[in-house]
Amino acid sequence: MKLAVTLLAAVLCLAGPAAAQKKVFRCELNGKVSYADAPCKDATEVAADDARTETQRKAARDAVVREDKLAQQMARERRAAEAAAAKQGPAHIPHSAADEAAKAQPTPTKKKPAKKRVVTKPAAQP
Repeated sequence: MKLAVTLLAAVLCLAGPAAAQKKVFRCELNGKVSYADAPCKDATEVAADDARTETQRKAARDAVVREDKLAQQMARERRAAEAAAAKQGPAHIPHSAADEAAKAQPTPTKKKPAKKRVVTKPAAQP
């Protein structure tokens, strides 16, 4: 997502003054907002001119390039680390002394109380 926003900013910066001359419209349909270069029903015009100086635009473009290179380097490093970890196999985490002590003691069990049996005598027959 961050890369997409960065690339969008770069494209807008590269568009330059020509893009600033176009009109942008804010449209809302069923509660969802979108922006278009052509007006829609009940559209409002949005000021989309770039008020930054050329130096600021160049700094922004340079930052986009720098961050993109950094992101690619980080992705390569992550893939290399994941490949190295996969070669090592699963990790073994030893049990703690507390776990071992708990296993050594027998688990207490509760004895169920015996059910009382009620014996009924059959009714005497005449």
